[in-house]
Amino acid sequence: MIGYLAELSNIGNPELKDGYKLDSLALEKEMVYNNGGIDLSNIDTEHLGPDRTYKKLVPHFSKHGWYLKEDVLSTANKYPEIKKPCSMSLESLDELASHMATGYQVSHFHYILGRKHNLKGSFPHFCCGLSSRNVMLSLIELGYPNATYAYSDVNDHGYVLLPFVFEKENINGSIVIDPTYDQLWNKPAERNAVFVKLGSVWEYKTDWANKGDLYPTKSCSIATLRKIPKNLTRFRRYHRGGESFFRKAFSNPVKLEKT
Repeated sequence: MIGYLAELSNIGNPELKDGYKLDSLALEKEMVYNNGGIDLSNIDTEHLGPDRTYKKLVPHFSKHGWYLKEDVLSTANKYPEIKKPCSMSLESLDELASHMATGYQVSHFHYILGRKHNLKGSFPHFCCGLSSRNVMLSLIELGYPNATYAYSDVNDHGYVLLPFVFEKENINGSIVIDPTYDQLWNKPAERNAVFVKLGSVWEYKTDWANKGDLYPTKSCSIATLRKIPKNLTRFRRYHRGGESFFRKAFSNPVKLEKT
């Protein structure tokens, strides 16, 4: 994984506060030097390289949302000891920044693939579920067993969570990664938002759904993948309830392996 990640100078100094957000526009400009010269605001889809160029950080990219059962189970079974939702145990803000940078880059390269294949004929519009499941599975493959697809069935939007715990400070929260963030605004200015939400209860409001709250009501974590490894749209098998999910995840912190 690390071999494909760029060292991003525009990550800045992270703050452990609710709503802290990466400057995705500055990161886009920097990533032009790391993605083959692609400007996300004006992608020339006819001259993009082969998929393998971009799938190094999005190994589970799917055009239609159907995944090979063997691939999903192989990914989930990399962590046989994890039977329920989990969080990553962090010790420093530098660690937090590193994981936010990883999440951003996975979402960034997914955006290139999404535009290349014009998912659902409208990417990024109406592609939140497919895109977020692609990013969630890819993050698990890349070493994040805590990666979770979160969905609000109240206001119909999905995105990705990386729950975390600072055990010494008794602080918990989540990195939110939204690979279709630009569809949520009447006048979109940003793509691939990555930000922090603290605790187990919070709000996520945009212009989407009349500025409705996108706080998750259902979630698909590594434990869910073992139940429905092929068709990940079977919401009835998802974990129900946002607070309930976060309680389980925060009570099960794991230390990520260094790669």
